[in-house]
Amino acid sequence: MTPPLVEQQIILAHPDPDSFCASVAEQWLKRAHKHHQNCTAKDLYREGFDPVLKINERPGKPGYAPPEGLVAECERLEATDVVVLVYPMWFGAPPAMLKGYLERVLGNATAFNRDGPVERPLRNTRLVQISTSATTSSWLAEKGVQSAMHALFDRYLADVLGVPQAYRLHLDGITDGMSQEKGAVELEKVNLLADKVCADANAARWDRARSSH
Repeated sequence: MTPPLVEQQIILAHPDPDSFCASVAEQWLKRAHKHHQNCTAKDLYREGFDPVLKINERPGKPGYAPPEGLVAECERLEATDVVVLVYPMWFGAPPAMLKGYLERVLGNATAFNRDGPVERPLRNTRLVQISTSATTSSWLAEKGVQSAMHALFDRYLADVLGVPQAYRLHLDGITDGMSQEKGAVELEKVNLLADKVCADANAARWDRARSSH
């Protein structure tokens, strides 16, 4: 039996539609399609996503009642094989927009449960984070930023959400005046990671299909 196509979702968190982050998201989208996988991009800024957590959206608190749109987003992510977060590093951290998405959507996904026992929502989902910065990776590492992001995404979020595998790529030296050659080199790094993730996700799809029969 041939399993369904791999489903991927890109979450872009940059206010400039012409940013290099937007180019990264577009490059990943093209690469996933080249592997014959379904992939869509969600631009949080352009879609007007509200990053502010509401009082009724706090799991485990009195009056917990997440809106239908939030529940639908949680359900969609649960059915996704690959989630790709693309964002810039500002002041040593992701944009507040992405933090709000993590709180409102992924935070609620851990609590939302229709009928059965509580399960980790992204137990079949690979989590990819691609970040950019104008400064160097070595400087960020010296300041503890790299290790902090590793702890947050690769360890904490991956464990809480049940992610089977986390991937991380940081592209440094990304400035408005960088050369086309530099941009091409960085996008090739995106291609290489996309190829690996697409292959891993496809193999996992086949493994689940075989184990279900």
